Amino acid sequence: MARGRASRRRFVPPLERGPRRRRRRERVALVATAVVALGAATALGFVATDTWRLGHPAEPSLAAHATPAPVVDTGEPACRSPLTTTDPLRLWIGGDSLAGSLGPALGTITAATGVVAPVFDSRVSSGLSTPGFLDWPKQAAVDLAKYNPEVVVFIIGANDSMVPQPQPVDASGQPAWKASYAALVTQMLQVLSAGNRYVYWIGSPTLQNPTMDAGVRQLDAVARSVVATQKNATYVDAYQLFSDSSGHYAEQLPGPGGKLETMRTDDGVHFTPAGANLLAGTVFAPLDKRCRITSQAMPNSPQQVVAVPGATEVPEGGTGSGGSSSGPATTRPSPPAAPPTQATTPATTPTTTQPTVSVP
Repeated sequence: MARGRASRRRFVPPLERGPRRRRRRERVALVATAVVALGAATALGFVATDTWRLGHPAEPSLAAHATPAPVVDTGEPACRSPLTTTDPLRLWIGGDSLAGSLGPALGTITAATGVVAPVFDSRVSSGLSTPGFLDWPKQAAVDLAKYNPEVVVFIIGANDSMVPQPQPVDASGQPAWKASYAALVTQMLQVLSAGNRYVYWIGSPTLQNPTMDAGVRQLDAVARSVVATQKNATYVDAYQLFSDSSGHYAEQLPGPGGKLETMRTDDGVHFTPAGANLLAGTVFAPLDKRCRITSQAMPNSPQQVVAVPGATEVPEGGTGSGGSSSGPATTRPSPPAAPPTQATTPATTPTTTQPTVSVP
């Protein structure tokens, strides 16, 4: 039987056997090359989307900034129009020492358009839970009465990060401090939004200290939930913006061009100029959409960036100092100032005692 099958095989002359083998080898090589190329393309796709990561697992990645968006703003209601150099949009930027970097950075971007007049007020070591040190509702009310802004940007939370421990539970089964902090956020929002102003509320970014970072995660969640109930306010998630792909603190993150840049200073709290610009650009995008700033811009007639008297300036290599600015300012973060121990904290607000925080 074997001999019969063999007898039916096509005879191949010896001179044709070599070319046939070569063509078969070429086809095999071509298929192998295609498989390798497909695998390489797939791998590159995984790396590009951060499904796979190269290098040390602690390195920051682009995936941290893919989704969700750190700020979701419908753009409604829109700002008044037109905006001009003689009647610019009045913008107030306030908060703790992080506003000392954000204020000048966002101020420089907006002032350069010619149709926004920015003012900033930053106060080192301030928070909502330490009114004995600085009463932000009172301070903001003074600023708002003087400058009459139409839009406000407010960043707070890093100095409130010492969530008290033990945490007594209220009637609803939640830690009592959550309701207290929610009341503080509500009070501050009422002050900021009075007169139909629009508010961009920025939570604390990630912090290098694990205990403080765990605290701001909880505080940010409370603030976000309160802001969500307000029709004239948008929450800006700075924690997500400054997190790596695992949701943790990252000193370096991809900049606008995708290249890694140092966003945070050595103290693990403040922003570098690159970090301040990242946050400023994140806030400017929805502000621009709402107020149509770019489409009305008159860059040949820039506005000034004004610091409220007594606001904290943080020049490179220095500590915060009071003063005002008559033009666009370039600031650098200062070393962190510890939350004031002499502040008198009402019993109804979170204290600043060192806790051991359990993150939900």
